[in-house]
Amino acid sequence: MSKLNVVKYGHPVLRTPAKRVLKVSAKIQKLVFDMMETMYANNGCGLAAPQVGESLSIFVLDCSSETKKYPAMVFINPKIVKSKGACKSHEGCLSFPEVFVDVKRHAELTIRYQDLKGRQQEMTVNVKDDPLLCRAIQHEMDHLNGILFIDYVIDYYGTDEILRQKGLPPIEKAKQQDTADLDALLDFATAETIK
Repeated sequence: MSKLNVVKYGHPVLRTPAKRVLKVSAKIQKLVFDMMETMYANNGCGLAAPQVGESLSIFVLDCSSETKKYPAMVFINPKIVKSKGACKSHEGCLSFPEVFVDVKRHAELTIRYQDLKGRQQEMTVNVKDDPLLCRAIQHEMDHLNGILFIDYVIDYYGTDEILRQKGLPPIEKAKQQDTADLDALLDFATAETIK
């Protein structure tokens, strides 16, 4: 295994939709192990192939915490087939050093993917039972579609200022995601909490 370089925000590969993996070959498996080593070396809980300059539909996760243990996970050619609910998520990204902002995410999802042996898998997670895992899957899945966590920010101008302070490019206004469905769900959840 070897540690790979993590590309920073502004690199075009981060805005390029990843290509499907046609075969889980020895080369792909080596890339996965190198991505794992890179993720751990950078104290991350997730890493997508585009973040190491490889435009391939792969991401890895290790969302273990002191209270909840998970095995390291590999997602090849993943697809979110169902999502519902909404939540706020405080996120960072290895491609955005020292940038942490609040974003909007779904509260539950079902994802289909291949594992490291090429076998088809399906998983359903939610923020109530697996908060970090649920949010991390969405974060890394977006990387495979050329979407970044700053495309879901709650505080647009505050995030732009943080990026400026860290010497990173500004938010790309045209890349902001339509979050009307998430906004409505978040507003409803807030109203229910206030009652």
